[in-house]
Amino acid sequence: MDDQVSRVAPVIVELPAEIDVTNSGQVYDRLAAALTPGVESVIADMTSTSFCDSSGVRMIVRALESAAARGVRLRLAVPPEGSVRRVLQLTGVGSLVAIYPSLEEAINAA
Repeated sequence: MDDQVSRVAPVIVELPAEIDVTNSGQVYDRLAAALTPGVESVIADMTSTSFCDSSGVRMIVRALESAAARGVRLRLAVPPEGSVRRVLQLTGVGSLVAIYPSLEEAINAA
């Protein structure tokens, strides 16, 4: 009997360098579009994102809720240095979703 469990690769959604009121809706749309049947996990790649305002945080939380409703696990890849990680921690998003310091670590998370 084969004891290995097959892993489905996560869907990676690269987010823009800046997320604010002008594009936060598009960020949500991109994340929501990845929540298709058969997808087990989605990684929001924020490794190149240097700014995220409250509208961006709100859309990430909204995407997290949409993912949970579909049984999909959402993970964030956000470098530990910089304001984006700090904003996510201060707003409590870090207690709602797993945040990894690199895309590689987010991909390898079990």
